[in-house]
Amino acid sequence: MFLKMSDSGSAPWWVVVTGASQGFGAAICTELAPLLPPGSRMLGLARSQQGLATTAAAVTKANPAVTFSPVVMDLATAKAVDYEAALEDNLGTSQSSPPGQALLFQNAGSLGSLKYLREMDDAAHLSAYFNLNISSVILLNAAFMRLISAVSGKVKVKIINISSICALEPFKSWGLYCTSKAGRDMLFRVLAAEDPGVRVLNYSPGPLDTGMQVHARTETQDDDIRKAFTSMKEEGKLLSCQTSVRKLLQVLEKDEFKSGGHVDFFEV
Repeated sequence: MFLKMSDSGSAPWWVVVTGASQGFGAAICTELAPLLPPGSRMLGLARSQQGLATTAAAVTKANPAVTFSPVVMDLATAKAVDYEAALEDNLGTSQSSPPGQALLFQNAGSLGSLKYLREMDDAAHLSAYFNLNISSVILLNAAFMRLISAVSGKVKVKIINISSICALEPFKSWGLYCTSKAGRDMLFRVLAAEDPGVRVLNYSPGPLDTGMQVHARTETQDDDIRKAFTSMKEEGKLLSCQTSVRKLLQVLEKDEFKSGGHVDFFEV
């Protein structure tokens, strides 16, 4: 069903997913894999070799005709040459069959310190945090676009930022996370303005039942925010990653979103 949005016939696809070792990133890989044409290539970036191996096995089981390439990489410290090498080595312009579509899912991210802004005093943490959550996104987007520009033939390109309601609303003691999500949304809006031929989406997946949620319920300094997340868990209001990924794929299939726009799980 998802493939109806492609005019590229049976041409293989290239897919890049950051944070592919667990949670939402792993779910993107496993839910998308069965829908890809034979010969498609999927590149998963994450820090956990074991987690990537698990995702690779699940992708192969879902679609043996898709090649999953796990690349262990710390996005907080990776440089442009690291991204370029990973893309070239595992996708590469020398492939005999150029892709009909190329998708980049910028999923990796972290909560960072969940203290009030008035208590922030660790410059090293701030630098590492924004390297992971902002700088890595800019560098990988640029490397991905350069790779695609070197491919012969017309390639349909979609770049997806996994956003959050925190990009739009302030959460007390979540200053770093809210700032990074808002910044990433704007980065993707600018990307859409700069490259009208690229389809760009900021997708807010809703409250997911992941390890990040556990961290939010136990480490958030603000009582009101912490209790709100605890209540959502107790009341069964958290979403599975698979449920939200399926909604994301529906949005991409329909292809009716404004490029650079923000789409929330509950709005679709």
